[in-house]
Amino acid sequence: MVALVQHGDEQEGRAGPQAALADFLQAEALEPNNAAVLVRIAKEYSDLAGGTNPRQEAERLGETALAYAKRAVSLDPGCAKAHLCLAVCYGKLTDFADNRTKIEYAKVTRDEALKSLSLDPSDDYAYHVLGRWNYGVANLNPVVKLIARLSYGGLPEASNEEAVKYFKKAAELAPQRIIHHNELARTYVALGRNELARKEWQAVLDLPAINKEDEAAKRAAREALRAGGKQ
Repeated sequence: MVALVQHGDEQEGRAGPQAALADFLQAEALEPNNAAVLVRIAKEYSDLAGGTNPRQEAERLGETALAYAKRAVSLDPGCAKAHLCLAVCYGKLTDFADNRTKIEYAKVTRDEALKSLSLDPSDDYAYHVLGRWNYGVANLNPVVKLIARLSYGGLPEASNEEAVKYFKKAAELAPQRIIHHNELARTYVALGRNELARKEWQAVLDLPAINKEDEAAKRAAREALRAGGKQ
């Protein structure tokens, strides 16, 4: 089982989520109640959902990811990665939800990410998720914000300034990860701090890409720098 997990981890970086998922599903068959394996499976399904068409199939993959993340948390409530994975899965499903459900999922996403951070304050991805949450809510469609305020008492406070704090912490903990610099640059653009954004875009270009998401970020960084730092 350990060999399958190790190989799956290697496959994720080399061949992508589909190849990694095959190994992790085999590992699950051997140890169905292993929370660490379930977290890995949830992540791969969630990643696959992000690049899948049609919409119905992407949503199905997202729901499958969520089910695995819930199982992982249930089996090991003290696992920071399980809570973080649950936060990510709920966040991903907001792409497919109606306005009411978006609001519910947004609250759960924040709560689970904070829970993960309380269990492991050294996890750069947890800070990244909270940065994404703040950015997403701060720049939410005004109609959804109004619905949230009138029907549910509003969403927790969020701002681009808070997003910057979380992304900067994530980049401090793991400066080699392109995603932290990419999201920090986008947030600086939203705040009109174009010079700071340019520095982060340049950091994206200076770092090596390890996956397709990184390659996409590099393309966006080049375009942003050609436009004077604005994305």
